[in-house]
Amino acid sequence: MLHIWLVGATNVGKSTLFNRLIGQFRAIVTDIPGTTTDILRHQAHLPGIGQVQFFDSPGLTDFKEERPFIQYIIDHSDIILFVIDDSVGFTSKEQDIFAYIMKTGKKDNVILIVNKLDIQWKEADYSSAIAEYYKKWFPHVIGVSALKEIAVGQVQERIQNIIDTSKPLQNKLTQEEKLQSKISFAIIGKPNAGKSTLLNTFVGEYISKVEDKSGTTRDYISTDFVYQDQQYTIFDTAGIKRPGHMRGIEKISYTKTKDMLKYTRPTALFMIDATEGVTHRDLTLIKEVYNIALPIVVCINKMDLLDKKQKQHVMKQTEAKLDFAKYIPIVPLVATSGDGIPNVMKMVKAVTKEAFRRIDTGELNRAITKDMITRPPRFAKNKICKILYVTQVDVNAPTFVVFVNYVNRANFAFKKWIDNTIRKYYGFIWVPIVIRFKARERREYAEYKTMLDRNKKASMRDEKTGKKLSRKHQKINKEQRKQNEVRANKWSKKRK
Repeated sequence: MLHIWLVGATNVGKSTLFNRLIGQFRAIVTDIPGTTTDILRHQAHLPGIGQVQFFDSPGLTDFKEERPFIQYIIDHSDIILFVIDDSVGFTSKEQDIFAYIMKTGKKDNVILIVNKLDIQWKEADYSSAIAEYYKKWFPHVIGVSALKEIAVGQVQERIQNIIDTSKPLQNKLTQEEKLQSKISFAIIGKPNAGKSTLLNTFVGEYISKVEDKSGTTRDYISTDFVYQDQQYTIFDTAGIKRPGHMRGIEKISYTKTKDMLKYTRPTALFMIDATEGVTHRDLTLIKEVYNIALPIVVCINKMDLLDKKQKQHVMKQTEAKLDFAKYIPIVPLVATSGDGIPNVMKMVKAVTKEAFRRIDTGELNRAITKDMITRPPRFAKNKICKILYVTQVDVNAPTFVVFVNYVNRANFAFKKWIDNTIRKYYGFIWVPIVIRFKARERREYAEYKTMLDRNKKASMRDEKTGKKLSRKHQKINKEQRKQNEVRANKWSKKRK
């Protein structure tokens, strides 16, 4: 099995990145240097690679104590994730680690990860921010923000590139580990919707307690099983009540489940009781999952209790109430007998595949440009929002950054037009798409600076004649100056 180690100085964000890569809140994260004092290991699955083992190294305050750990890590690692803090830069600790990496000759298997770029840079400027780090002659350099989960997906892609170009690393991955490409999904919903019954049916064992009363499951349960030669990890979660009805341990369970969904990012099987239909609470929970951009498959359980007309009515009612996210697939199901499970598993596999799709930037921009000519979006008069270029920055959920001339002109209809265009050419059926707008930085800064200069010059010269005033008369019309300051503040807020 491949061993992937995270190394770096204290408090550079190794543990945060470690948690992001394994998809769990495993390492304790604080602002205190030296929080991690032991080597943490966790076996995880990487899409397209298989099972690998991640190691988080300790951050000790005394570098003399830390050096033996780091040297041991470098000697026993297959791939090294060398994490540094951009706000601090390359210190003596980083230089020492760098020297030892060069000494061992493992430079080609090292990914230099420049973390905490969000402190001093905007996401659009990450590529220019890491340019100076290429001077260290590392072949792989990535700028990320582990805390905000920006560009973390690029780390996994670069790991796969290193493995694909290295025969020794490919030989270390056994065929069994390559086949262990797990798909994870979580069963969520209201209490007593049949979640635990579905888990037991999937696994074929009595793992989760099943009773007619609500609130039987208190904490989420995870287990692995194989279905048609494909490995799956399934999470059974506690039934989620209304916030006002949660008491004590139920609140803790809800928070823990929500954190699990954010870190693990599985496909969500949302269970709905067919005898009740889609209730207001169901819609609220679906929107919560929708807001964190998880792929959702709605399963209508207990369909065996309805006749033919009632089944048709429930399906139509569910489609009508999910009009805010028409991409969500709906699958009828009977958890007790297993009817409909093949369709559910087929849908989970297809949804996961769509969620991890990545589109080439050039191909994506050609498609957007083509539709801008044939069916351009509509804007109000003198409020046109021009697309400069579009790029995909992440998968699961597929995230696209659209660079435009004016962010404040990018309305909901324009965002929907981009969403429909991407789905028209590249599918992404059944999965949510995240679209973010970024302004052209240089133009905004130039206009902001021009307004400040205009205000300064106006205070020194006569408005009518343009002649320079004496110090005594270097006064400006209060209203004009106020207007200029308001406009200047408007641009400064946009830049932030």
